[in-house]
Parts: sequence; C-alpha cells; structure tokens
Amino acid sequence: MAASADRRARAERKAAMGAMLVALKADGVKEGERFALVRKRFGSKGTSRASLKRLQRQVQGIDPINYAPALLDDYKATVKRAEFSEEAWRFFLSMIRDAAPDWPLKEAYRRVRDTGSGRGWAVPSYQTFRRRWTALSEVERMQARFGTAEAAKRLAMPALRDKTTLMALEQVSLDGRTLDFWVDWGDGKPFRPTMLALVDVLSNTVIGWELAKSENATSTVRVIKRTCERYGIFDRLYTDNSRSFSGHKVAGGAEHRFRNGAPNELKHLGICEVMGIEITFADANRTDHERLMKLVAEGKAFYQPAKSEEEREAERRAEATPVIVCMSVPRNQLKRMKDAADDAESRLWLISRVFSLMSHCAAEANDPDGLSAALRLLSIATENLSDTESAALSNLGLELARASEGTDKQEAAT
Repeated sequence: MAASADRRARAERKAAMGAMLVALKADGVKEGERFALVRKRFGSKGTSRASLKRLQRQVQGIDPINYAPALLDDYKATVKRAEFSEEAWRFFLSMIRDAAPDWPLKEAYRRVRDTGSGRGWAVPSYQTFRRRWTALSEVERMQARFGTAEAAKRLAMPALRDKTTLMALEQVSLDGRTLDFWVDWGDGKPFRPTMLALVDVLSNTVIGWELAKSENATSTVRVIKRTCERYGIFDRLYTDNSRSFSGHKVAGGAEHRFRNGAPNELKHLGICEVMGIEITFADANRTDHERLMKLVAEGKAFYQPAKSEEEREAERRAEATPVIVCMSVPRNQLKRMKDAADDAESRLWLISRVFSLMSHCAAEANDPDGLSAALRLLSIATENLSDTESAALSNLGLELARASEGTDKQEAAT
C-alpha cells in the first residue's frame, strides 16, 4: 500500500537530517556541534538530543539513497471502533431527510445525542458521525438530503437537443404559463393571466403568443391560426398533455390523443388536423429517466454500464477473424447427407411450382377448376414434406452429429 503524502514528507525530512548528521560526523564534527547545526537548519521540531541520537542509530549501516524508505512511519490505524447504535444512525439520517437541505450536520448530531441519552443508544462523538457520513457516496448523501426523486433529477444527464437537421417552422413548441401578477379583465374580478406561446424550435424565437384568462382550447386555436396567417403553416406541433392542447378543438382527429376520449357521433377535427399539422404530445409528469429509476427500484430493470472502446474493438476484431472448421467425414456419410439434401431440395421445388400454378390460376378468374387442382397438389406436397421431408432433414442432422463425433474422437486419438 502506498504511503500518504504526509508520511512521505516526514520520511524525506528525517532522511535529510540523517544525511546531514552522517556527513558532519565524517568531517570530524563533534556530536554536540552536529546536533546544533541540524537544529539550526531544520528547526526545533523533532531535533531534540534524544531524537537525533535515535535518528543516527536508525540510519547506521543503510545506504543514503534508502534513508527515506527506512525512516517511513509504520503508523497503523487502530482497529478498535467506538460503539455506534444503528438506531442512532437511522435517526440521524431521518432528521437529515426531513430537515432543510442545508441543515447542518452538527445540529442533527446534537439532537441524536440528546434523544439517545434517554433511549439508551450508544452515541459516539460528532467526528465519528461525520466520518461515517463522508464515507457515503455522493449519490447516497444526495438521496439522504433531497430524497430519491430529487436526487434522480439532479444526477440525470441533460439531453442536448440537436437542431442541425431542422428547418425553420419544421417543429414548433406550444406551452402555457400562469403569470405571477393580478389583473382586471374588465369584469371587476382579479385573476392571474396565462400566456400561451408558440416557439420555433430551431431559432428559439417566439412566433406567436396570447394573454388569456386561462389555458383554454379557444385561445390556443386562435394563437395557432394567427401564427399560421403571419408565418405560414408549420409542420409539427410539440406540446404537453394538458386539456386545452389535447382536446377536440386542437387535436381532434389526431392518431394519438389522451384527453376527452372518442366522440360519440361525428368525429370532430381539430385545428391541427384541418391545417395538416402533425401533433406530438409529451408526458410532462414523468421523464424517461424517472421511469427507469422506478423500474430499477422495483427490480424490473438493471443498470448495465456501457462497454469501453477497448472492449468494442476486441469484439470487432473477433467478428472479423475468419473461423475455419475442419471435419473428417467418411465417404458413405457424405453420400447419405447429400441424398437427404437432394430429397429436401426436390420437395421444396415442388411446393414452389405449386404456388406458381396457384398464382396463375388466381390471375385467370375464369379457371376455378385449375385453382382447385392446384390446391390439391399443394395439399399433397405439404403432406409429403411433413412426413418424408421432415425425416430426411432429421437424418441430415443425425449424420452431421455423427460426423462431428467422429472428428472429436479422431482429434482425441491424435
């Protein structure tokens, strides 16, 4: 196991001190003067008389290049651990989960300590709690702080939209937002207006908008009409599954809709169907990542990491490598295999000719007798195939198995 940076730094300092002591002794400097010179250069830490004498004994007989490894601390962490009740740890995590995300760990520890004293829990020091907390992975700490749903949202990688293949007005996004102020529409009743907006996905330009009392289908139809009158009819509309956007007035007649059901009598065509606009709905309540996390939590799916580039390259090389199979087959076995294959080929040829005759008879509507005869021939050929030909193909498989077994025995004997 590699030594830590602190341990290496201490060993290198001791090695420098030991090399200086050995060099001064070789020059005939007295012991007291040697210690004074080392203390002057390296300071008072670790340079007492007893420490320097012990250092001289440790480097005696060792090559100077090996001073640092020889003087490396042999410190080992203690295996004794403080008593820690699992009830105290679970209570600590529960308080972290139910509190604010920025709630300090020390306050949670104080409450665990006060509660544990009355319940008989073994509650160690705050440093022990903190070490166990920091030993958790970032995902586990985030889940404890924010919950599973928020942690999944924060850890999900954003999907970057590629717009290089789009054209202007090829795809338009529709959504509505309730504004955070109150207005009077003229009827004396205050309310918060809703803005409906159409945005061109390619340029992120608002090409149509309207302020309405609510997110309703009538206002949505009006803003779509006004936008198409000004810029032209766009190709696709991308929106969520709200009632005003997926109802009959907007999405009536679309292949996939999720609101209002099917009309009882007359099929009502929405503005998108009338103007030839393809409409696509998004599930705004749950992302694909959240669905996947739910399946993983239920045990219905598992995460499999992607293969590395080296693994994919190895697979490509294996697929490109030709496989040569050598078999030693006796001549009589080869003859039986050839006869079985010829028999199968003849039966299949007969069936193909019967199908050709049926096609010809079907084209000639005035030849019902010929069609009946072709059907009889097809029935006979099928029966022959199911009885005779199945046996022939089975024999072929047996012969191949015997040939393979003989090859294995020959290889073993060799």
